[in-house]
Amino acid sequence: MILYEYEGKKMLSEAGIAVPNGQVIESPEQKVPLNYPIVLKAQVLSGKRAQAGGIVMVEKPEQLESKLKGLLGQVINKEKATKVLAEEKIDFEKEYYISLAYDTNTRGPILTISEEGGTGIEEREVKIYPVDPIKHILCHSERSEESSMVGEDPSGRDFDPQDDNFLLPHELLQKLIDLFFAADSLLLEINPLVLTRAGKWVALDAKIKLDDAAAGRHSDWNFPSRSAPGHTPTQNEIEAKKIDEGDYRGVAGSAYFDLPGDIAVLASGGGASLAAMDALIKVGGKPANYTEYGGNPPREKVAKLTKVVLGKPNLNGLWVVGALANFTNIYETLSGFIEGLREAEKLLGKKFDFPIVIRRAGPEDQKARQMLKRVKDFDLHIFGEETSITESAVIIAGLAREYEMRRKNVTSS
Repeated sequence: MILYEYEGKKMLSEAGIAVPNGQVIESPEQKVPLNYPIVLKAQVLSGKRAQAGGIVMVEKPEQLESKLKGLLGQVINKEKATKVLAEEKIDFEKEYYISLAYDTNTRGPILTISEEGGTGIEEREVKIYPVDPIKHILCHSERSEESSMVGEDPSGRDFDPQDDNFLLPHELLQKLIDLFFAADSLLLEINPLVLTRAGKWVALDAKIKLDDAAAGRHSDWNFPSRSAPGHTPTQNEIEAKKIDEGDYRGVAGSAYFDLPGDIAVLASGGGASLAAMDALIKVGGKPANYTEYGGNPPREKVAKLTKVVLGKPNLNGLWVVGALANFTNIYETLSGFIEGLREAEKLLGKKFDFPIVIRRAGPEDQKARQMLKRVKDFDLHIFGEETSITESAVIIAGLAREYEMRRKNVTSS
């Protein structure tokens, strides 16, 4: 999960790292008792806000409302800004880039520092230090890198983070390292970290990415639902993600994205679900969503996800697909699917008469087949492992096209 800037700065402040005085704003009429001039920063997960007009300066209080109206609701890099962070402007003498992240080359955490912060950090020289994942301290070695990943420190010696001549005070670095591990972070980035004229270190920005798998250790993670950077979540996406909240019995809905097609999809298994989407698109089918369930979720979670999937209008088909399951109970999950179908009909007040292709196999799949054969209120087409995922994609794509043509003919007549 990527945090919004104001959420990340709250974590930094609680860890003893200074941030500007600020306030989160959700309405243009909201009062802002800060010292002017102030900076307004649209709260979106995508980067490069300034270039997209997402950061503006306000010199006087009478300018505030009009500036806020220009930011709130603005679409920045395909993401709608519903919150704005207002902060007092900070004058500084020096700015730095600093981040903590996991490195695939060293297979461990690293600290990255540049003596120049701000935009364009990808093109600048940086110094990289490994971090001891057990002791949570910097290792006394360093390599200097540019975008080409070459270069050496001209002094010809290792940097010692405890040295008084080190770029940043080691007390500040230790606070950041401690927070990185305590918060189960995958990324902790401050760009820029500035030194004020009064000699104070202040984080002017914050980008923190948390490890979702560690949520069970953090009762304080009460963050609102969000989607990927550059994307404003739909109501379906928000509702789908609620299914797994506080219920760790399998997965159903944590990965859900609306798409512009007409074939609803209930896939199972991470790799298999992606392969299924590729197959459907390749044969000319148009998925209405991407989602997956797995890890043997209970039937009630599958029922909830089914209702979300069927919330899309103008569907011409529904595809339930997965590879050969190892331990997901096919009977239980497909029972939940049928329950979800019937509940969705009642909830939406309409009959689902479009074709439904089911391609599932695994534990208790024969029991599931017998149960599905008794279902007469839906147009079910049932397949097992004898039919490949691609073959079932061809079937649902063809049936959906036929259904769409019949529906158009009925409408025109």
